[in-house]
Amino acid sequence: MTPNPTDVDDRSTEHETSSYYVLGSRHVGPAVARRLRVNDHTVCVLDELNGRSETSGFEGDQIDVQTLETAGVGAASAVVVATESDSRNLLIAQLVRACFDVTNIIVLTNVPEHFDMFREAGHNPVCATSALSDALVNTI
Repeated sequence: MTPNPTDVDDRSTEHETSSYYVLGSRHVGPAVARRLRVNDHTVCVLDELNGRSETSGFEGDQIDVQTLETAGVGAASAVVVATESDSRNLLIAQLVRACFDVTNIIVLTNVPEHFDMFREAGHNPVCATSALSDALVNTI
């Protein structure tokens, strides 16, 4: 079937409609947000120390459902969970999935042995330790 040139495709691309939430702390959360913004993504950061960060977003506790709701996490295309604690990351990811039905949740794990557990819980894990060691080995 040949497309009619008068038809208007008003569907937005995923890139145009995607919104990302980074629930992080210290260095990783803001770094991820900056990288997403450089690639023209809409990003909101929820950080316990947001007032000290150069990134825009919300300051608050990522395990508080009311704070997550106020920040608008339920409207996210994807959520990146990147605090310094694996157990906290898993808890936050589970909260986001259970309370806001977000399906694309990327979770930082620092301990390689936690990777499979995070994946089995239905999340997309990224292991910082493995990524760093792979990068170092590739530069040698």
